[in-house]
Amino acid sequence: MVGALGVAALLATALAVPADAAPAHGSSAKVTAAPAPGSSAEITAAPGSGSSADAAAPPYSARAVPAARTVTLITGDRVTVATSASGATTYAVHPAPGTAGFESFQAGDGDRYIVPAAAVPYLGQLDRSLFDVTALAAAAPADSGPDGPARIPVALSYPAGSAPVAPAGVTVTSAGDRTATGYLTPASAPSFAAALRRLIGADVAAGRPAGTTPLPARLSTPSAPTAAATTGVHPNYPLHILQLGATDLSGQAVNGEITLTNTDSTAKETDRVDLSGGIARIAVPAGHYAAYATFFDYGDDGQATAARQVALDGFTVPEDATGTTYATVDERTATSKVTVVSPKPAVQDLVDTTVARFDATGKGLITVGVTAFSGLPLYATPVPEPAVGSLHYVVHWGGAAPDPDDHYRVDLAFPAAQIPADESFTGRADQLATVRDAMYSDPQAARLALPATLLNGPVDPVLLAHSYGSVGYFVPGGQVTTEYLGTADTGGWFQAALTPTAVLMLADPRTYRGGQHATVDWGRGPVVPGLGQWTTRQLCDACSSGDTVSLALPLFRDSVPDHSGSSFGSVKAHFALYRDDALVFEQAGYGAVVTGVPHTPAVFRGVLDVDQTGGYGISQGLVTHTEETVRYDPDATGTPLSGDDSCYQDAELTPCQVSGAITVDYRLAADLTNTSGARLQTMGLRVGHVAYHGVGSRSPITSVTVSVSFDGGRTWQRAAVAGALGRYAAVWPNPVAAAGTSPSLKVTARDAAGDAFSQTVSAAYTIATSGDRADSTQGEAR
Repeated sequence: MVGALGVAALLATALAVPADAAPAHGSSAKVTAAPAPGSSAEITAAPGSGSSADAAAPPYSARAVPAARTVTLITGDRVTVATSASGATTYAVHPAPGTAGFESFQAGDGDRYIVPAAAVPYLGQLDRSLFDVTALAAAAPADSGPDGPARIPVALSYPAGSAPVAPAGVTVTSAGDRTATGYLTPASAPSFAAALRRLIGADVAAGRPAGTTPLPARLSTPSAPTAAATTGVHPNYPLHILQLGATDLSGQAVNGEITLTNTDSTAKETDRVDLSGGIARIAVPAGHYAAYATFFDYGDDGQATAARQVALDGFTVPEDATGTTYATVDERTATSKVTVVSPKPAVQDLVDTTVARFDATGKGLITVGVTAFSGLPLYATPVPEPAVGSLHYVVHWGGAAPDPDDHYRVDLAFPAAQIPADESFTGRADQLATVRDAMYSDPQAARLALPATLLNGPVDPVLLAHSYGSVGYFVPGGQVTTEYLGTADTGGWFQAALTPTAVLMLADPRTYRGGQHATVDWGRGPVVPGLGQWTTRQLCDACSSGDTVSLALPLFRDSVPDHSGSSFGSVKAHFALYRDDALVFEQAGYGAVVTGVPHTPAVFRGVLDVDQTGGYGISQGLVTHTEETVRYDPDATGTPLSGDDSCYQDAELTPCQVSGAITVDYRLAADLTNTSGARLQTMGLRVGHVAYHGVGSRSPITSVTVSVSFDGGRTWQRAAVAGALGRYAAVWPNPVAAAGTSPSLKVTARDAAGDAFSQTVSAAYTIATSGDRADSTQGEAR
């Protein structure tokens, strides 16, 4: 049944595309994404002795493709960061219990910040560095566990004359004059969030603005810069004093943070401004300005009761100002409640609003967003079309079927060039596209009743170059659910799925028409490492340019060519790269970028070993061994990467060439738990080459083999394989004696150019027991 048990949002920035992140089971989430950062590790590896060219070559410089990182915020909300096949780095927040919404924003420094509702009224006392998920993820050790580093370091500062009291959940390790250092842990952080809610509840009960009662100390990350160092003021302009204030629904001054931008040019001023005593005084250039802030209303239990996106857009700091200019962001202006009439019966469980504010140059941009879950009402301040610069506003509304046994949900999106005064939207039945999503599951996960998460998000045409997002809901694994997607906002939707075993599969965005019907398989096995074919902007994982070669294999792919992902479960990955059989790189991870490659033809071979043994709910695809062999010829005319895509290399002088890496897509005949009761097993294979926007090798496939082992890889039996032109079918018998076991598969492929692929998968699928055989294929998605 479809249930609003959890929500996730995924936002990607300018050059990014779907990213590999998703909430853990039983969570809701707000996620932001940014273009891939630099490498997570860099090594220098001496060349081996595989050839005379190696012997004369200088040492290689190699860096790992960044792996996933997880951190826990001081509120207990976890953030997982992973780099996808696209090169996008995603920040996925797995909220702690009690979080009903988030504020998200991108500051002038380019970092992404995610702030849970309980922390919003304490911003300022809680330094924004504590929620800078970009920086926190970059600092997290590579060997962090599923909750991130064991300690969350904090720096504390105390008011003059106060005793150095440790806030709830914080362990103080050293104390000085009005300062201290300490840490929280993933286990103690929820205590800190609970203390915030108690303080908020006490303020509300006493008629005070939330956040009035001060924390015992100001908290920041130990490496947080001073406020002066983070200002957005540019002193090459004459400066004037601007006093910003904020007031709540009762008209009382409140603390927090305001996003401020100069709408003539964001280069003149873009900043997050801390309020103290309800005001902030800063020096800014003259010009036109916009200010945005997020407010949450709270009950006397400290829980959020409403979310409000508040704006003051279009005020001016005069050139001839000789005194102070005053501007107040007033929560009382957020009077427009977002309401949606669904064309099919549905119970609201999400309202998500995104504001993209462009300056007069059309290039400068800030984004602010508010997400409200589980029926939390959301209000916004009306903003007409700006006189200076432009604004783009997108509402994403979601609702579940009133009867969970109906297995459907509705997601609608509505765009506007303003924040309308009337935020009532109506979806039309003739604008609905119907997408039938088959959610495949590991049989062990099915026995444990672990859910999958299906994510949908509008791909707005204005935001496409800057961001797009998705929101996810738990659905049963091993079942089919139906998505009714609105097409009022051009019909572009990004979809992704988190399998019951915590593998996030992302797909290229698709555009649907009203009345269109489509079917998508998610997690159809075997789910294995490999490259694919993509049609949206990507970062090339298999390219070369001059003396630089990149080769990386996304950790998980299913049966659909543009699906790829990574896991947030217990996965060990090890990657080694060879040049002419000489080892040039070896490290935990899934790929490498190597520079200093000798200017001679060579063969590169990437070897990826992935081990999921012991992962919760995992009984298939436990161990995989994948080898991808590609030929490298710096003087050959290859297949230049599309201009819409990018590569790890500096391709300004030497365009990137897409390698001939072979791809294999499996389509095993099995049910929705990848279990087969067939006496004669069949499997379709699509064998081709990695491709970006249709750019990839056209070398003919010359051989494909499939072998099966029923004894854990000790012995192998060749399957019959037939086909041509990249489409093949393999057939083999499932012995009666193997009922209830999970055979292993070995697949190889070669092309005419000498590129090769080999993959061994333990427990690739499951053979049904005799009692299950009659029904084992009835659930297969056709």
